[in-house]
Amino acid sequence: MKKISFYVTGNVQNVMFRQTFIRGAQQRELAGGASNDAKDPNRVHCSLAGNAAAIDEMIEKLQAGKPVNSWQARVEALHVYGHYIELSEHQVTTDNVNRFRWSPDVEFYL
Repeated sequence: MKKISFYVTGNVQNVMFRQTFIRGAQQRELAGGASNDAKDPNRVHCSLAGNAAAIDEMIEKLQAGKPVNSWQARVEALHVYGHYIELSEHQVTTDNVNRFRWSPDVEFYL
């Protein structure tokens, strides 16, 4: 099992990125978490845990620079942390994603 935490920059806040990220993790049977950066509207902190190949594939898709949803959420850069951020420290996780009121008008490409 692999665990990794990182932050992404780009068009990642107010474009359903966190939900898209979490749905992508769920689709791959990974545990995940995502939190907006309160000081930087172009940054989201993320964590993934689970199958290493699935994590690597998801990170590869994030780094491709293509929109990850129909709201044009897009990662410009991904920076890996030297430590793991526990899922309980994130705003949105694979465990609590359904408790949020998300817009139903988004398609996920991740």
